[in-house]
Amino acid sequence: MLLEVKNFNNKIALVLLILILNSYLFLSIGLPVEMLKINLVIFFVVFIYFFIKYFKYNFPLKLYFLLILLICLGEPAINWDLRSIYLFHAKRIFFDDSIYSIADNYAQFSHNDYPLLVPAFSSSFAFLVGYWHEVFPKSAFTFIYLPPLIFLSSYLDNKKYIIFLSVLIFFIGQYLFNGGTEGILSVYFITCAFCFYYIFFEKNNKKIDLTFYILTVLFCTSLALIKNEGLALLLVIFTTTVLIKLFEEKTVQLQFLKKMLILSVSFLPMLFWKFFCYKNNIINQFLHEDSLNIILTKIYYLENYKLFFYYFFFSNEKFILAVVAFLISFYINFDKKLFYYCLLIFFSYLIIILLVHFATDLEFVHQLQTTSFRIVKTFTLILGFFTIYNLKIKTS
Repeated sequence: MLLEVKNFNNKIALVLLILILNSYLFLSIGLPVEMLKINLVIFFVVFIYFFIKYFKYNFPLKLYFLLILLICLGEPAINWDLRSIYLFHAKRIFFDDSIYSIADNYAQFSHNDYPLLVPAFSSSFAFLVGYWHEVFPKSAFTFIYLPPLIFLSSYLDNKKYIIFLSVLIFFIGQYLFNGGTEGILSVYFITCAFCFYYIFFEKNNKKIDLTFYILTVLFCTSLALIKNEGLALLLVIFTTTVLIKLFEEKTVQLQFLKKMLILSVSFLPMLFWKFFCYKNNIINQFLHEDSLNIILTKIYYLENYKLFFYYFFFSNEKFILAVVAFLISFYINFDKKLFYYCLLIFFSYLIIILLVHFATDLEFVHQLQTTSFRIVKTFTLILGFFTIYNLKIKTS
């Protein structure tokens, strides 16, 4: 890809990401609704500019995105999580002109402790048209995919990027257009994981410019603010990076610490949100003070592990395909550092998900049946993306 196009993509991704985060920022500090409207109009202008400028470049992404957006606009909001959690929060933001109205902890079934980046951006669509309905605000969920997808197009050659888009559609499927956040979480996760690998471990990277660092911080900030799981995923990426560095160098260099300190700024918005929830006694309804005891009652039974791995992995043919493709990719081109980076991230998150499922007092099988098919998308996409990226290393 031409350097000029690559720089253009990164700048467009940066501007779009800032505009998405602005919706959350403006509501957080209580700016007038008119600012949200102006922000969204600018977002659409930049979106159109991206499609027109260098039209023949990124054409697969442009075509795929328009088709997915059309499907999104033509599909009603029928998903329970979408209607009862994310669009419900967006609707409250629209009618209350604030993200802080959840302090009353009304409708606890809607998980009031969830961060509100996606509902905030969704509500700005309703503010723009001046009234609430579900279809147009739902399209905000699809638009949120755009910054990371534009950004990643600069680091995969054309053929590999087309494969990546195909893999994305295969693994994420209807979550690209039905308003689910699991797909958004997965895409931002692989983007953050890639950014950290590129900054700290990629041998072939040239000097990384300021735009890349800013994008990394903003992608990480967004990841943490999408869902509660985003904070866990961000911790996994940071921890994995530190562990590999320690294993490589036995000590941590000052330059590495400086970079990690700068990148850790991305935790602050989510920590502020958690402090707000704690101050207003808004807690996760599934995790509580007895969670440790619940874990201890489940952790010693082999049957629980069998059920967990069955519902998450062995009953999911897409996950099996992702594992097979991953192993073949690294058999063909074994990049030791990338391989262990992926495995550490994969198994660290797996342990967190396992403990979270053990920590809730819900009926275990029902819990697995209702969550596994959504959460597994994160696991399959991280394997799928680095499978493609690893093959790119060989052909570069």
